[in-house]
Amino acid sequence: MNIDLLPLIALREGEEGLIHFISGGYGLISRLASMGIAPGTQVTVLRNSGGPLLLLTNGTRIAIGKGQSSKIMVCKLKIKKETKPNEGKK
Repeated sequence: MNIDLLPLIALREGEEGLIHFISGGYGLISRLASMGIAPGTQVTVLRNSGGPLLLLTNGTRIAIGKGQSSKIMVCKLKIKKETKPNEGKK
């Protein structure tokens, strides 16, 4: 199975990813885990412009710096296009 991984910082606003691994020391990994950011966690990028990234995970908004977010490797999730109940009917 081939998984395309990219750093969390590469996701744009509104995109979702599944955390695969974190490349950092024990301090970084434990600090992120205490905020709910760990391998297997799904995150949504709410803001990725200017300052820190604003994420949504498990119903909680979290801001993390760009340096930290560049060490978090994610698998980008494909977002299914939502269809309205009457879409396509005439």
